[in-house]
Amino acid sequence: MFLTQLASASDTMFTGLLSSLSPSDIIQLLGILLSTIISTIAVIISVVTLRQNHQMVEESTRPYIVVYTAATNFQSPMYYLVIKNFGQTGARITSFSCDFDLAKCSYSPKYIPFEHIKDTFIAPNQSFVCNVNQREIFEDPKPIAINISYEANNKTYTDSFVLNIKADADLTHSRASTKDKELKIISYTLQDMVEKML
Repeated sequence: MFLTQLASASDTMFTGLLSSLSPSDIIQLLGILLSTIISTIAVIISVVTLRQNHQMVEESTRPYIVVYTAATNFQSPMYYLVIKNFGQTGARITSFSCDFDLAKCSYSPKYIPFEHIKDTFIAPNQSFVCNVNQREIFEDPKPIAINISYEANNKTYTDSFVLNIKADADLTHSRASTKDKELKIISYTLQDMVEKML
């Protein structure tokens, strides 16, 4: 009952206040109210835009470290595992794991591919290339899953890659040959360079 009386009194007071205002006062009040609403909406839009711009700048300048395979065919076919930073910022690699025993495809038991890559800084466009024994790596029919984590600008990024080695084994590289062995190697190398530019 008290609330009803209070609401009724407020209504009466508001109606009395409006009736005492001139039309120009009402228009001014409505203008102020509309201006306040528009200003509030503008501030909200500005804050949202700033956040989106910050996120876009961060996405465009962050490091993008990728693990992939590559092949060359100079004198004989060679197969590589590559870690490359395609981003605009350098990063420190904090962890590297692989579900395949990379010691199997190493040419030497002393040097396992990327065994000591942890805590290594990788600059923009820098890559670490490791030549691996393709006969050993092609024996396993399963794709290789690799996880890599890295830090930059006080943020940690984690990426996972699946390398389908069998698909790489299906790719054939044909080469033109020359009579002399040295010229053949040069020919293969130049052809390989042209292929990489395609």
